[in-house]
Amino acid sequence: MQVKRIQCPQCGVVLDVKNSKNEAVKQITCPSCNTVLQVKFAPQNDPIEAHTYYAPKTNKDQYGKTELASPSTIHKSACLIYGETTLPLELGDNIIGRKGQTSKASVQIATDDRYLSRQHCRITITTLCDGTLKAILRDYQNKNMTFVNGQVIEQGDEIRLSDGCRITMGNTTVTFKFT
Repeated sequence: MQVKRIQCPQCGVVLDVKNSKNEAVKQITCPSCNTVLQVKFAPQNDPIEAHTYYAPKTNKDQYGKTELASPSTIHKSACLIYGETTLPLELGDNIIGRKGQTSKASVQIATDDRYLSRQHCRITITTLCDGTLKAILRDYQNKNMTFVNGQVIEQGDEIRLSDGCRITMGNTTVTFKFT
């Protein structure tokens, strides 16, 4: 059974959501403000990154070959959007944090938000065999919380990002984009 801790974007209450039925998305109602929330859970035992399809029969008894299905759009890069600022992400590890003289983050966000650590989270960008990009977010063992679309990221969690995900670090929110 998976358990996710989320924060209601409406009222800010923190909730523990249990996924005992191994659902991909669980819909709950916030007990404080009655906002309907959708909580996404990582699939269990599903390591496949590409989809396959079977070609139609070429004659009465013979099927065509199995091929990898290509995505309709192959993204070449990824970035974070903070206000009017676009922060490009490189292939490999990208450490996200607050801009400062002692910051060792590879992607630095210019903000006065003290709840955004100088090394807050890590986004790893890799290229899959079909040419698509995959982005994984991990917490960077700091004291301040990280949320993806309202779900808190616990230490050890790995979250696969999709286009348009909202990442909140401290009081700072950025949007993840494939370009």
